[in-house]
Amino acid sequence: MFSLSALLSTLLGLLARMFSDAVVKEVDSLRHDQDQRDLGAAQQANASTLVAEAQEARARAAADAAADGADNPDDLLPETTS
Repeated sequence: MFSLSALLSTLLGLLARMFSDAVVKEVDSLRHDQDQRDLGAAQQANASTLVAEAQEARARAAADAAADGADNPDDLLPETTS
């Protein structure tokens, strides 16, 4: 027959293991959530960088085209004298 102390010890061991498993699962879940947030932030940063680089390339191309071409008189504002 089992003694009361052995039974209690086994029961406490099982409870400790269950609690430990629950804590480990919760910590893993928190880490996973943080990893997902980090991944989303990195993807957003990459997308923003690509958009900014494309806008910069278009702006440079427009600046180069404006510098190379002659002024169109229709584009110039008339000077006003005060």
